[in-house]
Amino acid sequence: MKSIYKSDQAKVEIMKLYEEKLASLNLDYTETDVPTQFGNTRVITAGNPKRGKLVLFHGINAGAPLTLEAVQGLSADFQLVAIDTIGQATKSDETVLDIKGDSYAIWADEVLEKLAIQEADFIGVSYGAYILQKLITHKPQRVKKSVFVVPSGLVNGNTWESITKLTFPLIRFMLTKKDEHLRSFIKAFVPDKDEFMFRLQKQLLLGVNIDYRRPTLLKKSDVAHFENPVYLIEASDDIFFPGEEAVARAKEVFNNIGGVHFLKNSKHMPAKHNYPEIQQKIREWIG
Repeated sequence: MKSIYKSDQAKVEIMKLYEEKLASLNLDYTETDVPTQFGNTRVITAGNPKRGKLVLFHGINAGAPLTLEAVQGLSADFQLVAIDTIGQATKSDETVLDIKGDSYAIWADEVLEKLAIQEADFIGVSYGAYILQKLITHKPQRVKKSVFVVPSGLVNGNTWESITKLTFPLIRFMLTKKDEHLRSFIKAFVPDKDEFMFRLQKQLLLGVNIDYRRPTLLKKSDVAHFENPVYLIEASDDIFFPGEEAVARAKEVFNNIGGVHFLKNSKHMPAKHNYPEIQQKIREWIG
């Protein structure tokens, strides 16, 4: 199997950042490797084992620690189960799954089965929302309440804006390797002055063969059978998946939109000062 990393050293550096973020969390946690037909999947479990399970799917190449950081204030309210997406720059195996078929749904379902999680509440962040959508289409009985945070799979951003604010700066960075061009690229979706994300994005861009395909868009027929509540947390300035358009599409597709919340003056990646706001909405909707 071909590695997703451009070199062994690139993988080492990215795993160091993974461990750095995990160590910085104010959480007691356990790590488990769950075997599946696609390879091993790393799962990090934290929080209150006496409370209901809240399963987390992270954004592309973000890894479980970044998602746990955003919801660590919920550790007394839930048992947090953060799954490292397989085939991405995480602690799971490097098997890249088919983005168009049911592979992600089958993989996620198998991980949950091995963890003996018959049903739970879920959070899907960005790319993780697409994985959650696939799980809903494949095994809806596993999913009680769903919270989509800046979700993929509903709409895509404006093509020209993406070219000018993302593609051009990215090309300049990849050609020059200059930090100024990297900062120009990530400022479209990363909070200002987030130095960890700057270092992570730099290592990802230089060290990983990134799959830039966006998830296929969800159809109403895919989830017509699903009646459980779906909630949305959207960013006001999301260049990848514009919030207003995503909400409108979600209301067309899903049978039961339980609530919508907008993070004001927020880019695609919420800033740390948004975390308490996100946690409070999750408590209201799921707790």
